[in-house]
Amino acid sequence: MQIITLGPKGTFSHEAVTRYDSQAEIIFKPTVWDVFEGVTSNQTSFGMVPIENSVTGSVGFTLDALLHFDLRIKEETVLPIKHNLAGKGNLDTIKTVYAHPQTHAQCKNFLRTRLPKSEIIDTSSNAKSAELLSQQKDLEHAAIIPNIAAQIYNLPLLEKNIQDHKFNVTRFILIGKEDSPKTGRDKTSMIVYPVADRPGILCDMLEEFKKRNINLTKIESRPSGKLGDYLFYIDYEGHREDEWVVEALKKIESHSAFLKILGSYPKRC
Repeated sequence: MQIITLGPKGTFSHEAVTRYDSQAEIIFKPTVWDVFEGVTSNQTSFGMVPIENSVTGSVGFTLDALLHFDLRIKEETVLPIKHNLAGKGNLDTIKTVYAHPQTHAQCKNFLRTRLPKSEIIDTSSNAKSAELLSQQKDLEHAAIIPNIAAQIYNLPLLEKNIQDHKFNVTRFILIGKEDSPKTGRDKTSMIVYPVADRPGILCDMLEEFKKRNINLTKIESRPSGKLGDYLFYIDYEGHREDEWVVEALKKIESHSAFLKILGSYPKRC
């Protein structure tokens, strides 16, 4: 299997792909948008991208790409996020720390209490943090990186598992051009955009799920591009081909709503 994901080597996306399929041939791209474009243009059949972190929330770039591209979510996988402080000195010598902004946000307590005087330099990826540190010879630089990046760049770890939340995980999705077949334990993701603007329209649409005992696992609003106007990203249990799901979606469309099914896939979390 060939899978496009976020690069360069040493990112959590890289690790997620290897956990999903250790034999996969990996093509690295610089952005989420590039991953979607690669699958759309048939560079390969599948892509792996992060969609949600348990601490920092949804990945906006992925949500926007799901709206823009005509691709489907085929699988989901959850990766435990373990951040490590790498460096050639010790905590007393460190003056500069390389960190991706998301990584920085997930390690704030450690940085505030253990390295309060250090300058944090934002990087484009965790792998880039590792690469920049590998180019330094002094004891004043450090980086927050995953295990896979430490192994690739042969960097010593000064502190392990420095993330603020013990159960920090990221949900990744495998994207392709078709849904996965029904398994009996499925999840569906979709976008709902109420075209009409009236009181209670969102409540009316959600009521269609309740009437059919369809369990919603997530609902999130995101700006449509027009100020004060929102799309709703919804995950629910069931496959798009289930009879009760088909009924619910028809009723929701009757409430003057635009629907886009993002995919039905086996429920992993």
